[in-house]
Amino acid sequence: MLVESLTRLLKDHVDQKLLVAAKQQGWAPELWRKLDEAEFPRVSLPEEAGGAGGTLSDLAAVLRVAGRFAAPVPLAETAMLAGWMLAASGLPVPRGPLAAGPAHGETVTARREGSHWILSGTLTRVPWAQTASRLVLLAHTTTEAIVANVDPRHCRIARGRNLAGEPRDAVRLEDVPAEQAAIAGPGVTQETFRLRGALARSLLMAGALERALELSVEYAQQRVQFGRKIGQFQAIQHEIARLGGEVAAAVAAALSAAGAMERGGDVTLAVASAKIRTAEAARDGALIAHQVHGAIGVTDEHALHHSTLRLWAWREEYGNEAAWSTALGQAIQEGGAEPFWPAVTAH
Repeated sequence: MLVESLTRLLKDHVDQKLLVAAKQQGWAPELWRKLDEAEFPRVSLPEEAGGAGGTLSDLAAVLRVAGRFAAPVPLAETAMLAGWMLAASGLPVPRGPLAAGPAHGETVTARREGSHWILSGTLTRVPWAQTASRLVLLAHTTTEAIVANVDPRHCRIARGRNLAGEPRDAVRLEDVPAEQAAIAGPGVTQETFRLRGALARSLLMAGALERALELSVEYAQQRVQFGRKIGQFQAIQHEIARLGGEVAAAVAAALSAAGAMERGGDVTLAVASAKIRTAEAARDGALIAHQVHGAIGVTDEHALHHSTLRLWAWREEYGNEAAWSTALGQAIQEGGAEPFWPAVTAH
C-alpha cells in the first residue's frame, strides 16, 4: 500500500519538466508539499515525536521508490538522518525539509551559555542545506554529544551542487544558538550517522538502477537500426541481461542491509557490503544503460541522465566502494578467523 501510493504520487508529478526545473532551482518545493501532506517524509519516525510511524523497512521501500523517480527532495535526509537523530534524542521532529550533519571527519562544537546551547563549526557538502527549514546537527562538548536543531538562516551557507544538480552546501556556524537541543540518544553517533547515510544512498541507487533498466528495455524495444529493433540483436540482449543482474544484486544488497539495521546490532558489515555492491552496480549499470541508448541518453530531452547522474553522485556520498571495502576488510580482520565464514555468507 505504501509503495503503491508513493509510486502513484510520483508518477503523477515527477516528469521531465519538473526534473529540469528542479535542477535549476535546487529542488521541487511543490512536490515536497504533496509528499509532506501524505506524511512520506516522516515514515519510520515515532508518532509521539511527530512522525508517521512505520518501520525502517517501510522507509527503505520509500527511498527505493524515490530513487527510481529521481525525486529532487530531501526524503532521506529528513527521515533517515535528521528526523532519526531528533526522535532518538527525545526531541520533536519539526515539519518541513530537514538537513543533517556533520559528515565523517567533521566536527561541530557546543557550549552552554545560560540555558542555551551555542554551536560553532564548518561543514562541507551538506545535502539540501540551502532548502532546509531546519538543520539538525550532532555536536560535541568537552564531555558529551548533543543533538541540536538550528535555523539555517543563522548560518553562512555557500551553495554547491553534486553532479546531478542536487544541493551540497558548505555551512559555517559562528556562535549559532540552538532552537532545541538534548543529549544525544542511544546509538546516535557520528559512525551511526555515516552508516545510515550510506544505507540511504544504497537504497536510492537501487531505485535509480531499476529506472535505468526500465528505460533501457523500453528503448531497445522501440529503437530500430538496420531494419530491426535493437533489442533483437544478441549483443544488446546480453548487455541488458548484465544490467538486470547488476540491478538485482544492488536491490538485494540494499534491502538486506535495511533489514539488518532494523533488527539491530552491529550493521557495519551489512551496510558496507550494500554500499560496495550498489556503488559497483552504479558504475557498471550506468555504463551499460548509456551504451544501449547511445548519444540520446546524455541529452537534456531524455530521462536517462537524471538517473545516471544521480548514480554517479550517490556512489561517492557517505563513502564510495573503495572506502567501504577498506572498512569491510578491517572489520573482518578485527573479528578474527572464527566468525569470518558466517560474515561472508550473511552478506
